[in-house]
Amino acid sequence: MTIVTEKPESRASLARTLGRNTATLMTAAMIIGTGIFGAIGSATARAGSGILVAMILGGLIALATGISAAQLGVNYPKEGGAFTWAREFNHKTVGFIAGCAYLGKGIFSLSVISLAFAAYSVQILPSLPIQLFAAVVILAVLVLNFFHVQLTTKVLITLMVVNVSLLGIFVAFSTPTVSPNHFTNLLGDNGPFGVLAGAAIFFWTWDGFMRTAIMAGEIKNPRRTIPVAILGGIALAAVVFLAVAATTLGILGPESMGRDDVPLFRAATQAVGTWGGLVILAAAWTASLSELVGDLLTASRVAYTMGEANELPRWLGSIHPKFHVPRNAVLTIGVIVLALALSFDLRRLLAVASIFTLTWYIITHFSALQLRKEQRLTTPFFSWLGLFGCLLLVASLPIWAILTGSAVLATLGGLRLLWFRHRTPKVA
Repeated sequence: MTIVTEKPESRASLARTLGRNTATLMTAAMIIGTGIFGAIGSATARAGSGILVAMILGGLIALATGISAAQLGVNYPKEGGAFTWAREFNHKTVGFIAGCAYLGKGIFSLSVISLAFAAYSVQILPSLPIQLFAAVVILAVLVLNFFHVQLTTKVLITLMVVNVSLLGIFVAFSTPTVSPNHFTNLLGDNGPFGVLAGAAIFFWTWDGFMRTAIMAGEIKNPRRTIPVAILGGIALAAVVFLAVAATTLGILGPESMGRDDVPLFRAATQAVGTWGGLVILAAAWTASLSELVGDLLTASRVAYTMGEANELPRWLGSIHPKFHVPRNAVLTIGVIVLALALSFDLRRLLAVASIFTLTWYIITHFSALQLRKEQRLTTPFFSWLGLFGCLLLVASLPIWAILTGSAVLATLGGLRLLWFRHRTPKVA
């Protein structure tokens, strides 16, 4: 008889410490990040006055994806998200592509967000070196992720409360200056394809809704907690996103909003003066920190799971014996992002990050459609709807981004197949 023993560090990594309320607030905190600051201008440039419809469209696709993720998370409450779920149905190469897509998206996001954080900071400190300041922020987030997940979660929730409060002040004091004329064409001046393109660009902002499912191994009572956390987190984020975007659109108008790299700051300054701009800067700082902490938290869990499965170097799959976190994965991703932030400005390549994000979601829906009837929490309609929506968003992105993202993931998948074929011993 063969006795299978489990590694202590693997069990430690799956300690279920996050309850329903904490998981819901954590999900909302991970969604309400810098996307509303960093992506709203680019999305409006494509969607025009249809930006609110674009955000709602993206939110509905996120909701459908969240339902797929919830069903997978409650049936397979392990770390790794779509990487793990695809492997559960014996689609290992597909799972590998999903994992690479998420890590690519995570690295993009961390680099872009750190630079966005620095870009808002130079509004009051013009002499501040953007890339160096971005690197300092990355180091601070890296150190925080070295400790217990409970500490990281408390920091995330605290930052969200501060962020939402500051955004609430912006909305409350700026609303009197909103011009109704800016809402006369909510379907957008650039037509349906412009709205779709805006939805695709802004879509990565919604990404945090899946992170509870990605961290399913650390959730108490995952069957009850994960669906509530995902739906509750999306609902809270939707209220904040739409209120802030509508206020900004009403003050600046679609053309000015689409041309500005910091539209919220510009709107607040125009509406209530210098102190309004300072409120937005403070909100941008807290949102950036929250997003950075959350991105590194979940990207490291995917890297850890891939390392544990021997799909990436094995040492990525180790756990710190005291704090029970994948420190090697955290450190590796942090160092890569640090080097990128000091060397490149990836904000021009956000469309590629959207390809990676949408690939992750497409594989999530694909995995959810493999569930048996008794495993489902609801009809497969939502998975089909989300899958179709994701494909529609992919089609709306620039051709160069689609080709670049697809080529990177296809190359990585091909290299994996060659590697494992080379490692498989031939039978005489």
